[in-house]
Amino acid sequence: MYDLFAIDNEISIGILICCAIFLALSYYYKKYPPKEINELYGFRTRRTMANQDIWEVANRRAAQDMWRYSIALTIVGLLLILFKIPYAMLIFLIALLAGLGVSVLSSLRYLDRFFDKNGNRL
Repeated sequence: MYDLFAIDNEISIGILICCAIFLALSYYYKKYPPKEINELYGFRTRRTMANQDIWEVANRRAAQDMWRYSIALTIVGLLLILFKIPYAMLIFLIALLAGLGVSVLSSLRYLDRFFDKNGNRL
């Protein structure tokens, strides 16, 4: 009989693929941060694109936060799979979105300690 609360193999594979993608992207971002302000790649806000100084600091910090977050997300994903937690994909997606939000807010708070709202060093 099919158990509605059991974790499916498809869900496990989906979680593992998401974890692998996030780990790979965050590793690449940490290893090769964007060198110059651009419209395609990096931690792009009006504030972080104000000048080169804040751009470099913001992207270095965002890469560190994203790397930490992707490791934590991978741990959460593995625990969901190993313990066959009901609604694993929903929990994983909530963790994914919450972690992205926390990562962005953490990076922005870090910038508040060193830069004003216009991107100039304090």
